[in-house]
Amino acid sequence: MASSEPERGHAGAAAEAKRLLRLSRTAALATLIPGSGAPLTTAVGCASDFDGAPLFLFSSLAQHTRNLAADPRASVLLASQPDRGDPLNHPRISLGGPILPHSHAQARLRYLQRNPKAKLYAPFQDFAIFRMRVETVHYNGGFGRADALAPADILAPDGDASALIEAEDTLLAEINARDVLAPTNDVSGRAWRAIGLDAEGLDLSAGAATARLDFETPAFDPHNWRLSLEKALARGR
Repeated sequence: MASSEPERGHAGAAAEAKRLLRLSRTAALATLIPGSGAPLTTAVGCASDFDGAPLFLFSSLAQHTRNLAADPRASVLLASQPDRGDPLNHPRISLGGPILPHSHAQARLRYLQRNPKAKLYAPFQDFAIFRMRVETVHYNGGFGRADALAPADILAPDGDASALIEAEDTLLAEINARDVLAPTNDVSGRAWRAIGLDAEGLDLSAGAATARLDFETPAFDPHNWRLSLEKALARGR
């Protein structure tokens, strides 16, 4: 549902980085091994918190979790999944910052909405949600398209979204009860479902495929969010 024509310049880089934050469900995680300080890179599942910060579901038995317990500094690579062409000519971002345990119940729900297969092991006692505090951003949109971005460029803008966060489950249920969700460029007939929302838009999935419906302006309360959704749906028709 995002525009198929990539935006250019700093604003376009920020918009693409935000889409990667919201839609990525896997990541490469780099942590530091205690003692030697050598880096370890592992493949992990991910999701996005309400403000866009990456969320993870880690087992305490995993080496990367033990590394973070000793030193929470980490780097995460999020990359688009191209159907064809050179993978290095497609957008990706590297985020840096500490990754720490995060016990907020809504964060767990957001992770499992985006990674439903994780429900098989999420109840195990050794699994817990972690969250990255984004401190650095390195964006590369493909050959010749690197751009300097700051955390404020890619995270949700400031605003009181407490009522919207509380209403997320209700809003998602309302949306999924309607037959209105399909990216404008999708002719496959796949069944799309709303899997998460934030002040700037709505995230969708259909199996392994993902898409995002972006709003023109942020909406921080349920009433204005519904209005923004209808406007965004009307633009896509």
